[in-house]
Amino acid sequence: MHQRLILPLVLLFLSIGSVLRAAEPVLTVRFGEKTITLTEAEFAALPHTEVTVPEQGDEPERRYSGVAMRELLAKVDAPLGDKMRGGGLMVGVIIRCKDNYAVLFSLAEFDENFSNRTILLADKENGEILPPSAAPLRVITPGDKRGARSCRQVVSIELVSLAK
Repeated sequence: MHQRLILPLVLLFLSIGSVLRAAEPVLTVRFGEKTITLTEAEFAALPHTEVTVPEQGDEPERRYSGVAMRELLAKVDAPLGDKMRGGGLMVGVIIRCKDNYAVLFSLAEFDENFSNRTILLADKENGEILPPSAAPLRVITPGDKRGARSCRQVVSIELVSLAK
């Protein structure tokens, strides 16, 4: 009799744990005093765009879906668009990953007035959720000759001003 109750209880606890993990923040974006945190569901609900990365060496062409980084940066009032001058040109964007890997971009690289490319924070590859080795989020930098800035397992984005 007790054995019949154990399996449903185990399944219930596993499903509750899964729901709680889904509600945990997967991304923090910070600029000065403004900080936003997003859960997987909140990130998935943001407007998505696609970027295709051409075949490179042994890697086949891949299609990524995610949020344009400029859209995330705008949520913390990054000085983009007409505000991108003077001190805005001295803002760096540090992207940190779960394994302590970090990369630095200039804020201007995300601004449509300075660059034609869309740098993406992806949550899907070829229509599928990212594999655990890249999840929950991965930076896609079309046009970079090396993949060093296409970091994976992204957990935070921080804007820092280097202006004096």
